[in-house]
Amino acid sequence: MKQNNFNFLRFYFAFVVVIGHLIEISNVNAFLKFAPYFSTYISVTGFFCISGFLISRSYLNTPNLKDYFKKRAARLLPAYLFIILTCAIFLSFLSRYSLSEYFTNPLLYKYLAANLTFLNFIQPCLPGVFLNNAASCAVNGALWTLKIEVSFYLIIPILLYFTKKIKLKQLLFIGIYLLSVMYRNLFEYLSNLHGVEYYSIIARQLPGFMSYFVCGVALYYYFEFFIRNKRKLVLFGLITFILERIVGVELLTPLALSIIVFFIAFSFKRLNNFTKHGDISYGIYIFHYPIMKIASEFGFFERYNPVIVSIAIVLVVVIVGYGSWHLIEKRFLKITHSTRVD
Repeated sequence: MKQNNFNFLRFYFAFVVVIGHLIEISNVNAFLKFAPYFSTYISVTGFFCISGFLISRSYLNTPNLKDYFKKRAARLLPAYLFIILTCAIFLSFLSRYSLSEYFTNPLLYKYLAANLTFLNFIQPCLPGVFLNNAASCAVNGALWTLKIEVSFYLIIPILLYFTKKIKLKQLLFIGIYLLSVMYRNLFEYLSNLHGVEYYSIIARQLPGFMSYFVCGVALYYYFEFFIRNKRKLVLFGLITFILERIVGVELLTPLALSIIVFFIAFSFKRLNNFTKHGDISYGIYIFHYPIMKIASEFGFFERYNPVIVSIAIVLVVVIVGYGSWHLIEKRFLKITHSTRVD
């Protein structure tokens, strides 16, 4: 169980999100045809599958609840707080308002209050910043997933408490899975029926993603069964995932994607040490969006060769992610006496 490719998978998913957002934010026509190959949604849900497994392992291997939350905070908060505060301060120079108007604007403090508490959707924009951007004025559209991740952190002690008390654990997992799938499909149906985007937004909140998370939890508990049967299971996973993508439904997709992700995680041993020089996946995930928005704001994609600009942006994002790991994330993880990234 300790030898796995989770670091590789997290980097891969983060990189796909980076390219997906690059296509969206750049708004370059030549890039749009590649959008289906860089699905940010599949990558994000893949993250949630992994989280279910790793957070369960972290909680069960931590002696007490205090240390568990300390480890979770050390992993998530330092870089997150840094990007929120950095954007709030330095993007003032891109605002339409003067510095005095910017720093006295109530929207700035609403942005800080909302984003520092992971409620990014309440105020995603800073006053006078990115108003002409084709995508939106949102400063960091990638951060919406972190409130769900934090919710997972809070839920796992309760979920595993009941898991310990119930003999037929699979019934608990199946029940949560079915309720989550029903919730998501209900609100997506209402969104399509009434043409109201708000229903789709509700569908993508925590209950709608519990199906992915609980698959990761279940695979932790039935790990030995999975390893014994992984070749048969991955065939089922691939067929089911492809069919549901073609048909446009999401009933068994969480289970299928989880199986595919965990098959890759526990195969291909050459990838076990993929991040031996640093785990930059979290850094590139939370830093890439504002970097791209700044490039778009200055018109780099229109003024220069968009391919060269894109390559330069990706390189900057990777360098920033590397710096985030070594200068911020790794240092705070050492406080908890561990550099593991569960």
